[in-house]
Amino acid sequence: MIVVQVKDLKGNEKLARHILTESGSELMAKGTTIKMEYIDRLTELGIEYVFVDDSKFIDIDFDNENKGIIKEKVKEESLAIVKDILEKHVYKNTSDLEKLCTAADNIIRDITSEEEVMERVANIRKSGTDIYAHCINVCALATLIALKNNFEKEVVREIAKGCILHDIGLRYIVVPYENVDVDMLSSKERSEFRKHVILGFDTLKDENWLSQIAKDIVLFHHERNDGTGYPFKNNEKSLDDTVKIVEVCDAFDCLLNGIGCKQMKVHEVVEYIRFHSLTSFDEKYATQLLKMVAMYPIGTKVITSDEEVGIVIKQNKECVDRPVLKIISDKYGKPVKEETIKDMTECLTMFIVDTVD
Repeated sequence: MIVVQVKDLKGNEKLARHILTESGSELMAKGTTIKMEYIDRLTELGIEYVFVDDSKFIDIDFDNENKGIIKEKVKEESLAIVKDILEKHVYKNTSDLEKLCTAADNIIRDITSEEEVMERVANIRKSGTDIYAHCINVCALATLIALKNNFEKEVVREIAKGCILHDIGLRYIVVPYENVDVDMLSSKERSEFRKHVILGFDTLKDENWLSQIAKDIVLFHHERNDGTGYPFKNNEKSLDDTVKIVEVCDAFDCLLNGIGCKQMKVHEVVEYIRFHSLTSFDEKYATQLLKMVAMYPIGTKVITSDEEVGIVIKQNKECVDRPVLKIISDKYGKPVKEETIKDMTECLTMFIVDTVD
């Protein structure tokens, strides 16, 4: 089994996993042979990746290795709740927002139900510029970091609630931000985009079911430790740890999926966060995040310094930038006939120079 971008499908591939809709219902069953008309429909629905069978991977347990932070079913169910409520939401009308706590509770429950998730290297991929999926992604990342740091149960819940709601202010602006670098917009548009944190906070400030922790996450998640953020240019001395966690998790997912910036590849995002971990972000939480995330997710096709092409088949927990590869073509571009597995923690002179989309 291998992950393939929908745009790269040729037709006649066989699905290795079900394709689910945003509501969690089955769109296409495992074992379905993909026809050209199916590819067009998947594109229309905004589905970017699918799992297909591949003889090169018949002996690899991808289902066991290829895990994220939360189960796909939980992610789909939580996304459906968030989307249903926020798509109907209008400024200052907060009557249904408390129901979003269900999504936060589902994510916490899923993470805490499985001990190994605390130590697992998560395979996180682009999920597109959908703002609702972004909120779920940030919630999962921040919740896991909070649990790793033994935050009190109620504080973890407020972090999760704050994450689900952190970008509610984007509902109230008309400036383009999907796969757009807002820093390249006009000063008027950039100012309008940055208002989303104020507008979000203003909507939620009088809600008694939401603690100050969650409200501060909505208001301050774009602040930075070195005072370069917005809206108030606060620095690390005036920012709570709960906000610092969400800052780095939000930045990670924004960069990966193109929320207010241009999309990057996973390894590019990792390098960005690593570079800014001593200035913009809290070093402790940035480091923890990077240890949780696979720099090259399972199924990623990579080019090595030996000019070979390989596919990531396993992660090394202690060294996330040096996975295990299955080599599929040699430096001359010819397919490898005999199975060749290379553990990059053992091949110390070899490194990954790029990924292949």
